[in-house]
Amino acid sequence: MAKLNSLWRWLPLVVVLVVFTLYLVAIQPHLNSYTSDEIWYVSAARNFINEVGLGRYIAGYGVTVAPSPPCNVTSASPSIYYKDYLMAWYSNVTYTQLRNLLDNPSCIVRFGYYYPDKQSIVTYLNIEHPWFGKYFMVLSMLLLGDKPVSWRVPSMVLSVLMLILVYYIALRLSNGNVAYASLAAVTLLMDATFRDVGIIALLDIYVGFFTLLTVYLYFTGRYTSSAIASGLAVASKYPGAFTVFSGAYLETYRRNGIWGLAYLAIAFIVFIIPQLPIVYLVGGIHNYISDVFFYLKWFTEPRPPGPVASNPLDWLIGIDSFVNNVTPPLYAMGLPGAYLVALAYSVMLIEPHVKGRLFNEVNINELSIPVTLLTIWLGFWLIYFLGDTTLYSYYTMQFAALVPLTLVLAMSRAKPKAKIWIILGAIAGVAYGISVQWRILHSLIISIA
Repeated sequence: MAKLNSLWRWLPLVVVLVVFTLYLVAIQPHLNSYTSDEIWYVSAARNFINEVGLGRYIAGYGVTVAPSPPCNVTSASPSIYYKDYLMAWYSNVTYTQLRNLLDNPSCIVRFGYYYPDKQSIVTYLNIEHPWFGKYFMVLSMLLLGDKPVSWRVPSMVLSVLMLILVYYIALRLSNGNVAYASLAAVTLLMDATFRDVGIIALLDIYVGFFTLLTVYLYFTGRYTSSAIASGLAVASKYPGAFTVFSGAYLETYRRNGIWGLAYLAIAFIVFIIPQLPIVYLVGGIHNYISDVFFYLKWFTEPRPPGPVASNPLDWLIGIDSFVNNVTPPLYAMGLPGAYLVALAYSVMLIEPHVKGRLFNEVNINELSIPVTLLTIWLGFWLIYFLGDTTLYSYYTMQFAALVPLTLVLAMSRAKPKAKIWIILGAIAGVAYGISVQWRILHSLIISIA
């Protein structure tokens, strides 16, 4: 009987994972080339593979040469010629045909899948973002091949792990309440940004996963491990720094400022280590630091006109969502409504007077969930007010998994008189988010059916 009850407790998670897996299998054939910002991250990963001398392992997927002309492959016609950028991609050539080009220092030879048609893409290393997340793409391309589905395998694996972690944490927060844990998993599954970003090779899935891992480790009392995970979050993408600051604040509050500084120091060391190969490739620490400061300044300035931009308030109500793909429709809409309610509950759980009236005791480890959610959201407002008014809705991937956990924490800790209203607020927020994206969901199902 005990075993049966235990299996029943995990059945909702199995159902959610089956649904998500079917979605992954159904949609990938429709995304058979670069999708959204994969053009930058995958290209940088391929260039890294070639720069460190591992290009031969992806040579079966073609070769790109530049400038072309004069660097043309002997006795072969390119499958794709990029006239504006003087590049040529050959789908099938031999080493003998390439020998002269490989020995010519004025020619660039890149093995692998064809590149997007962008200026200087064959030398681009995506220095504007940290490199830890892109190493996952490098490894996947080397092990599974240089093709679209391979680029995305790490993203899909991390997405599955996020669903599992959210369900497990929700169970612990609610003392084994299957209904609350199920709501948490379904809420994350229905988050359009999670479904959108979690299936393609963007960096936001990495910062989102390591942010969730940071919170999980802090919640379970593994503070040093939490600092390490937060370092991996910022090593994946700079907004991971918000995750680090949240952990440092919690450590300062829980113990003292020295421990907060120690948390920051551990995270900084972890951040630096994955960048070392890139420091070497760009010609040393001086060049690397110059590039980092240039791009940090760039992150506080508006981008040129292009994709639909938004601000952190837009994310809460689901307007001006970033479009990652049109057919099938991938709109990083998040789960508006649920975001708004979760942020409101975060404030209520943190503010002492409101917390005392509405909630039973919430310990500092549990507070890591709403504190981190609020810190990230306010952090993006800081970037916005510093001058970068072209933020994009897919940034919500960093805190998407914290939204259902905040709802569960509020529902499970609510005092008897407030509980019904807290539960109704959570359900209303989730229902609103699903209703807002219903047309997109319908179009998505039709497209991949």
